Amino acid sequence: MKTITVRIIRDGDWYVSHCLDYDIVSQGQTRQEAKDNIIEAVSLFLECASNEEIQRCLDENGRLEQLSFNSA
Repeated sequence: MKTITVRIIRDGDWYVSHCLDYDIVSQGQTRQEAKDNIIEAVSLFLECASNEEIQRCLDENGRLEQLSFNSA
């Protein structure tokens, strides 16, 4: 099983899903459709991409971190 980080936002009548790990974007008319579509898009990418291309995506997109700070 593979785990990916996805951000889903509503854009008008559509939901846009963005896989932050590989910088892949998809969409759907419902939140679930957007989830299903991004899983399909990432799966297809991983099937077709070379190991070097996959590693380059991971390196270029960096690592996600949660940061805390005080605001004024």
